[in-house]
Amino acid sequence: MRLIYMLPAAILVPAIHEFVKALCSTLQGDLVPKNTGRLTLNPFKHFEPIGFLFIMVFRFGWGRPLETSALYYRDRQRGVLVTYLVPVLVNLLLGIGSVILVSMLADDGIHTFSIAISWSLLETNLRILGIILLSHFALINISFAIFNLIPVYPLAANKLLLHFSRPDTIARLNHYEKNLQFLLMVGLILGLAEWVITPLALRIVAFAWGIVA
Repeated sequence: MRLIYMLPAAILVPAIHEFVKALCSTLQGDLVPKNTGRLTLNPFKHFEPIGFLFIMVFRFGWGRPLETSALYYRDRQRGVLVTYLVPVLVNLLLGIGSVILVSMLADDGIHTFSIAISWSLLETNLRILGIILLSHFALINISFAIFNLIPVYPLAANKLLLHFSRPDTIARLNHYEKNLQFLLMVGLILGLAEWVITPLALRIVAFAWGIVA
């Protein structure tokens, strides 16, 4: 049941991220997202199977990588920053906003959030269902934002690192791309999610909860 409750967020979060990225790039003159059919909120246009499975297992992952072209930007440095940082900020703000909504729906403190993300409440009450869905949407958005700050392809920080690096550094990063991805996978297996990303995401949840407490 927990996986069923996670499903809407697992589909929507990467779609929102990639759509915001496409929109930011398009607003700066880039024609690629629109020409490739990615300037849309249709989640199936942004679906990436492995990234989706990661979200279902770890609560973070990625969508289908979006092709952009900085050649269209008037200011390439600022353009790349906007295109790849704004989607991360949107995920973070959506997560915080969802936590605030959960706190408004809940009546027994942050413990409600912990219950909602850890097990399924088999009740038909729409308020309880809303709390469960919003809790998963919040934690997945926040975890997704944190995960994208790791500079490994296809995450946002990797694109920023490549854009602002020297040509010789870019060449080395591209050469070791598969190795870095492998190390990331090993890190996840050894507990990167449990020891770093999820605890940090839960700290942000607690902070957001405190805004309206």
